[in-house]
Amino acid sequence: MVSARAVGAGVFVVLGTLLFAGVLFKIGERRMLFEDRFTVYTEFATLGQLEPGALVRVAGLGAGEVKGIQTPDSPSRKFRVQLEVRKDLRPLIRTDSVATAQTEGLFGGMFVNIAPGTEQAPMVDEGGTIPSREPFAFANLLQQASDTIDVVNDTVVRLSDDMERTVQQIALTTEDAHRLLAGITPEVQAIARNGNRITADMQQMVGKVKEGEGTLGRLINDDSLFQRAVQIADQTNAVMVNVREVTEEARRGIADLRSDGGPASGLLTDMRMTLSHAREVTADLADNMEALKHNFLLRGFFNRRGYFDLDAISPAQYRNGVLENGKRKAMRIWLKDAVLFERRPDGTEALTAEGRARLDSAMSTFLRHLPSNPLVIEGYAAAGTAADQFQASRDRAARVREYLLERYGLMPQHTGSIALGSDASGSPDGNRWDGVALTLFLDTDAVPFASQPPTAGAGQTPASPSTQ
Repeated sequence: MVSARAVGAGVFVVLGTLLFAGVLFKIGERRMLFEDRFTVYTEFATLGQLEPGALVRVAGLGAGEVKGIQTPDSPSRKFRVQLEVRKDLRPLIRTDSVATAQTEGLFGGMFVNIAPGTEQAPMVDEGGTIPSREPFAFANLLQQASDTIDVVNDTVVRLSDDMERTVQQIALTTEDAHRLLAGITPEVQAIARNGNRITADMQQMVGKVKEGEGTLGRLINDDSLFQRAVQIADQTNAVMVNVREVTEEARRGIADLRSDGGPASGLLTDMRMTLSHAREVTADLADNMEALKHNFLLRGFFNRRGYFDLDAISPAQYRNGVLENGKRKAMRIWLKDAVLFERRPDGTEALTAEGRARLDSAMSTFLRHLPSNPLVIEGYAAAGTAADQFQASRDRAARVREYLLERYGLMPQHTGSIALGSDASGSPDGNRWDGVALTLFLDTDAVPFASQPPTAGAGQTPASPSTQ
């Protein structure tokens, strides 16, 4: 038969077991151990006091706990925090949700709060990572406050010194002002006495003027002087009337002179006719000179020369060898744009001092063959559109030609310039060039000159015969 002690012990054990199970259930329910969960990650550079087991909230609602914290493998990486969250709250957690490590009150424990995302963002995947906001450390705030107080104390100390010096300066200024006032008091008193005397003299003078004494008194009190002034004004009016009549006559004369039937009209007509005749004569003279170039007595000279006018040669004719004509060879010295030009603020180019020196060096080779042989400055440009290349190459060739004409006094009719864009057959860069080429068209009898080319500098190649 079971004793009462055994029964009591059994009842105690059963009750203890039930109590222990109830406590475990409550703890599990509080820790949400029996809720379905999903895992999401976030990352922090500093954890503050965040530890595994800390509470996780979604929009302030208890939602799970911090499951684990992975330490970074380098200083540049962050702590990876594993969060276990209730599945029924998963629709609130989106890819744009932000996890923040916060403190319960000022000195409470740390927890992770997840802000709900937006409708446009998708739900975060199982094991996905959401962005985070670094935790606020109260210790940092206290440190900043301490630093601020130190700065304020230093500022107050400096200001106190400055205020002391300022007060001393004000005291010294007050003393100086007092001494200055004491020194000028006699002068002020003297000025006041002089003012009184001047006032008395003015009163005496005004009284005499009223009595008619003196020149000013007679002028004010004598009517005859007023009558004379009136007569003078009348005479002045008469003079002004005469001046206006003369002015009107002058205006009528100028109008007659400018009118269509006036004498100036015929003079201007004669001048216009004379200028018109002069232009006709000049045009006829130019036509006659052009005809003489083709006359059988003179055209042999131009045929032997191979051209009539360098400015009239087109790029196509030039490339086809119109200046060589089987009797000349082209001798070229190539010069880069970087050696010759510098770009101005307005975008245009100008010859540099180094560029002029390179041109002088190149011309030293050609001078003994000038001016009997034509010299052509070929302009090249490789940047931009075809129109940009033509414009830039023409400007470069024109600037170099202008410098050579002024520097060496060359004959303009034997010195030409031509814009060739970027195509440069036989250039040191292949078939393209950016800069200019000094081209001397030398008679074939002087071609041995090509066997001794000049020494080339940077951006310059030795002269060599080529056909454009």
